[in-house]
Amino acid sequence: MFLVTAGLIIVRKIEFVRALPAFGIITALLAGVPLTGGSENIADFVIVGGVINLAEPMFIYVLSMMFADFLLKYGIKDELDYLCRYYLAEKPQCAVWLITVLTVLFSAVIMHIGALMLSAILFLPLLLKAGFNKQTAVSLLLLATGLGSCLNPGYHLLYAGLLSLDPASVKEFYHIMAFLCIIAVVVYLSLNSGRVNPVFRQKTAKRRLNYKLLCMVVMPVVFVLALKINIECSLILTLSYGFLAIGAKKPFMNLLFSLQEAIAKSVDVIVLLSAVGIFMHAVKTQAVVDLMAPLLLSLMPKTATECLLFFTILTPLVLYKGPFNMQGMGAGLSSVIMASTTLNPMVLGMALLSLNTLRKIMDPIEVQNIAVMQYAQVDNNLVIKKVLPYAMAINYFALFYALVITA
Repeated sequence: MFLVTAGLIIVRKIEFVRALPAFGIITALLAGVPLTGGSENIADFVIVGGVINLAEPMFIYVLSMMFADFLLKYGIKDELDYLCRYYLAEKPQCAVWLITVLTVLFSAVIMHIGALMLSAILFLPLLLKAGFNKQTAVSLLLLATGLGSCLNPGYHLLYAGLLSLDPASVKEFYHIMAFLCIIAVVVYLSLNSGRVNPVFRQKTAKRRLNYKLLCMVVMPVVFVLALKINIECSLILTLSYGFLAIGAKKPFMNLLFSLQEAIAKSVDVIVLLSAVGIFMHAVKTQAVVDLMAPLLLSLMPKTATECLLFFTILTPLVLYKGPFNMQGMGAGLSSVIMASTTLNPMVLGMALLSLNTLRKIMDPIEVQNIAVMQYAQVDNNLVIKKVLPYAMAINYFALFYALVITA
């Protein structure tokens, strides 16, 4: 049923905003989850809890839209464009490489949706002006964000806790994956370097810059690093500074009006994330996990080579919140998978970490991917096709390292 639903979504026979919650609720009902009553039920845990669980990404998206609107309305995006064209006109490829490095740094500091949205807001217009189409530009941001996430200490601790693994070993494996991601990004940029628009090469005349507003570009990351606050507070502080810097007479009211406009622009994403949240909570219920566990136990291989083939062939099960997805069904099944063979648990843990890095890069219903594709107004299937060979190559070599070399 899971594979059928995912297939129908991919070929666009059904919209996943309708299919995901329906499939999740039906699966939970078939597994024996009650409509009401008990700690895990359809009404409270699946529907209400699922939507509330993704309230933070929804709020980050709204704040990101506020930030994007401010940058556009007060000309900060034009200032960034000018900087690139003035200083890097003779070496346009350097601008693309610089954008890639900054995206990696953002995602190495900021976890989840915040890093990718910030990169998309700041750099997507520059990549489009440089000659990339939307699919190529978004694919580059996804690969760079995947690389940065491998270097983010927050993910090391998060997955070490979820999988009950040694944090130092998790960090070491993530650094191996980061090396593979670097190779993928370099190959991707090398193959797409010929896309730079000749217009971008024309050096623009020198002009004065508004440094008071231009510093807003780096403020969110600086606040996260210096004040150790989350991206939501960082964006609110940055926007507050922005309204004060432009001399707004009623900065608080301006902030509220901006919030109102951003919410109106974010309705589609909020609905999509609500659907994903309902599905996530449905497949994480203990009844669904207990239903899936015997099937997984019967399929799990016993040797490293068999595991390599098993996880390679069944890689799609990490997508659409499937059994290997640590933010979906895999959140409950990970302990079953880890205990299902005689192999070292760290080896299986590495396999799950590898698959979940692939998930961040190319899962169509990953929260950050939904947000950035809606923001860029790009077909998610086209982006997935573009990034697929790179993500699969990263995943295969990481699996090979985990299951063959370290086994």
